[in-house]
Amino acid sequence: MSAHNLKTKRAHPNAQREQFQVAHVTVEVSRKAGTFALIAGEAHHSKDRSPMFTGIVEPGMGTALRRLAHAIDEMEAEQSKRART
Repeated sequence: MSAHNLKTKRAHPNAQREQFQVAHVTVEVSRKAGTFALIAGEAHHSKDRSPMFTGIVEPGMGTALRRLAHAIDEMEAEQSKRART
């Protein structure tokens, strides 16, 4: 069972879950369970705030996410550069 679904959150309200807001998506991680969830961060209805996807943290994910972060950093720099010209 997922550490991120509503039933589990109600049963274990004090379980440690960290949330990271990335644009319109909330990434929730459970270090104890070694899992993550992607949640629509700005959903208007609570039923739409349930996880869109959950999974187990696998080897190499940190590296892949750092590559994504680097690509986004480059895109932000390009956008900033264009805005100044």
